[in-house]
Amino acid sequence: QAWEQKQERQRQIHADIKRSNMESQRLKDQQREQERLEDERVLEQQRQKAEREAALEAEQEQLRLEKEKELARLRAKQERARDWKAERDALMAKRNQEAADREWRRQELENARKKAELEQRLRQDRLEQVAQKEQYLAMQGEQDHREFQRVLRAHQEQLEREKLQQEQRELQQRAHAEDLRRQIQELQQQRERERAAFIEEGRQQERE
Repeated sequence: QAWEQKQERQRQIHADIKRSNMESQRLKDQQREQERLEDERVLEQQRQKAEREAALEAEQEQLRLEKEKELARLRAKQERARDWKAERDALMAKRNQEAADREWRRQELENARKKAELEQRLRQDRLEQVAQKEQYLAMQGEQDHREFQRVLRAHQEQLEREKLQQEQRELQQRAHAEDLRRQIQELQQQRERERAAFIEEGRQQERE
């Protein structure tokens, strides 16, 4: 009977060990499953975060593109406004030029004196331009050379405009002088006709 009791205790011990091992394995499996679920949860959170960041980046890119489009529209609008202002300024400059031309026609006596001064200034300017151009080209590089050429052309154009204006005034002066000579000639011819008629009338009276 003692031997049977001993065998029974051993069976219980083995059963307890087996249950303990099974419980331990169950707890390990449960822990692994929890760890797997936690990993999946973390991965899902990371995926959702990446999607939110991608969506935010796409939204920011869209806003940037819309801002650039709006800036381009504003620049085009400003450019059109500048073009309109340039046309208006050109028209105003043309009207001012026409007014100046009318004023020049009223200053024929002053133009005669200005002509000699203008010719002297033009000759001096041309000499100074040649000297400045040679000195500038010897000292400056290609970029400065292009800038000098631009300034030189502008100055030459100004000189040409002044020369053209002077020639126009000279033409007007010559036309005015021709008109005066024509009027004087007509007056002289009229007086000669009147004198001839007076002489003829005296001769006719003498014959009578």
